[in-house]
Amino acid sequence: MSLRRLLSVLFVSGVVLCASSFSFAQDAPKVEVFGGYSWYHAGGTIPNAVVNDFQVGGEIPDFKKGWAGQFTYNLNRWAGIAFDVNGHYNKDFGNAHSFTVGPQFKLRTEHVVPFAEAFIGVQHLSPHYISSQNALTVIAGGGLDYPVTPRFSIRPFQADYVHSYYDKLSAPGASSGLNGVRLQAGLLFKFGLPVEEGKVSAACSVEPQAVDAGAPVKVTVTPAGFLPKRTLTYSYASTGGKIAGTSTTANVDTTGLAPGSYTITAKIEDNGKGKHQQSASCQAGFSVNEPPMHPPVLSVTANPSSLTSGDPSTISVNGSSPDNRPLSYNCTATAGRLSGSGTSYTLDTAGVPDSTVTVHCTTTDDRNLAASASTSVKVNVPPPPPSAKDFGLIEFKHDLKRPTRVDNEAKGELDRFADALAAAPDAKGVVVGYATAAENTSKKGSKKVPEFAAERAVNTKDYLTKEKGVDASRIEPRSGTGEDQKTELWIVPAGATFPATGTTVVDETKVKAIPRVAPPVKKAAHKMKPKP
Repeated sequence: MSLRRLLSVLFVSGVVLCASSFSFAQDAPKVEVFGGYSWYHAGGTIPNAVVNDFQVGGEIPDFKKGWAGQFTYNLNRWAGIAFDVNGHYNKDFGNAHSFTVGPQFKLRTEHVVPFAEAFIGVQHLSPHYISSQNALTVIAGGGLDYPVTPRFSIRPFQADYVHSYYDKLSAPGASSGLNGVRLQAGLLFKFGLPVEEGKVSAACSVEPQAVDAGAPVKVTVTPAGFLPKRTLTYSYASTGGKIAGTSTTANVDTTGLAPGSYTITAKIEDNGKGKHQQSASCQAGFSVNEPPMHPPVLSVTANPSSLTSGDPSTISVNGSSPDNRPLSYNCTATAGRLSGSGTSYTLDTAGVPDSTVTVHCTTTDDRNLAASASTSVKVNVPPPPPSAKDFGLIEFKHDLKRPTRVDNEAKGELDRFADALAAAPDAKGVVVGYATAAENTSKKGSKKVPEFAAERAVNTKDYLTKEKGVDASRIEPRSGTGEDQKTELWIVPAGATFPATGTTVVDETKVKAIPRVAPPVKKAAHKMKPKP
């Protein structure tokens, strides 16, 4: 009997036994993630050959070291799409990795979950001394999961038939197929389990409970017990007034209502289908009284109350009516631009000089009774920001053989520059290298364009960091355009901006510093030729 047929018989037998012993189905999670150990027998050979003086070929040995990973998205309780990856290693032969995808079928019983799977993808076989190859691979097999908790299972075994090929050294027409098996075991984690439906309820409250005719009544309904992912629909009814609302709150217009008591009914329904749809309702009452004639009360606050010119301030207006009458608001400012409405405004202070701005607000109820209040905002104009300073420069005109080297004459100026940076720990340094047009011209027969300007900047930074101990993150090398053999030194205080026009940041991964002292020449080591 072939290996493929043996695995099929074993798996089908296991499924039949499990199905006859366990009859209680488990809920299927949305996602399952497996990880564990994997053993792989490739089931094939590599033709004998001599490659790079090494004898290769023969039967592919077993891969006893390996890992397995699997991500399954379940379409329903018994079927899903699985992404399967694994790696296998043999220090004497090489490595094998596979990346496949395909369907996975599970029989979810109360105590065990047998499964079958079929994948197609790519196997990457990497033998030592010879070329690796990506080859089509087909995997089929199954295994058994043992649930420990609703979210965690143990996979004691998984067996799969693996078909692939390796034909890098095969003669034309010769068989290069690999018919092997892999064995795996590990842990399975489940995510997105269905949530059981419980009892639902609703609680209603109204505010205020007693109002004058014409004042609004707000009803709030609080649902409980509904599933978090369900969409809820709200509806309301009232024995008096006009009620409007489709969310957790609704408002009752009591205009024209006679004094007395009224009842509001709220109903909540979720978007479950059929028997899974749930609903709850509740009631609350309010009363209407003849309103007294008390004026509203108003307070105004500014946050912040002191700021820098150009920054905004939030103006909060807090008005209330002792008679629970509806209120309207209006606010003005002595300077700046005031925007907003109702109880919230924003004061824009752009262009406002050093001064104090007063915001005055008025609230009026529907009987034309009013109240006023004010607040003030102190506007400060800050001093101008610091600017970058030109500290000086160093020249590169003396060493003709090494025209980008920082020579001894430049050290004195760079030492002063390093001392200045040490005295201002919040500042950073910018070094801008320049080169002449002749220096920027490639040599005859060479396509490479010299980068003298960038090299002078990088060599300057190298001296400052290695010989003066300046933090490399505080030095920014740049290359400039101009006819000169120099590096300009700039100090940029905290809050200042370097005037970067005409300069470019040097890519230090491409332009490396050249040591001031050339390293000694090393003799090339004699290479031993490997024995065949």
